Amino acid sequence: MHQLRDSLSEERRGLASQNATQSLKSHVSNGKMVLSYASFQSELCLWEFNTWLCEKERLVLPLVERDQLRLFHIKNLADLRLSSWGISEPIPEKCEEINPWDVDIAFIPGIAFDKHHNRIGYGKGYYDRLLPLCKPSVITVGVGYQEQFFEHTLPIHSKDIPLKILELF
Repeated sequence: MHQLRDSLSEERRGLASQNATQSLKSHVSNGKMVLSYASFQSELCLWEFNTWLCEKERLVLPLVERDQLRLFHIKNLADLRLSSWGISEPIPEKCEEINPWDVDIAFIPGIAFDKHHNRIGYGKGYYDRLLPLCKPSVITVGVGYQEQFFEHTLPIHSKDIPLKILELF
């Protein structure tokens, strides 16, 4: 499944990223704290969208620590650093850590998505452990490329949490 996303041309990825920025803005009108992600490898790039969220003081990004995600409110993009995986992540000393319960909207990447709004991630279960800590009203949005959508039901596990919305570009 990685290969499918990896095989997309730079032009295709760039167009999808532009379309995502415009479309995802419509989801955040009522959200005060918006969990996004810094793209990894061939994930849909949300840098422009994250910049806009940061300007609105709504951007929340995760920091991977052992087997969990810690969430930080980002007020300045200069308060990010590259992790050992090459992912932009918050510098804890410069950003305010927030409780997952405070997240209103969560944009979640994946490798694959299906018609039941299931997702396959990287297999570590980070988001499956994080989402139960969020309030029940949190809007979870799977974000990726149209090519990552599958009509058949993906293999899921008992701890997998379906997303509320899919936004595939």
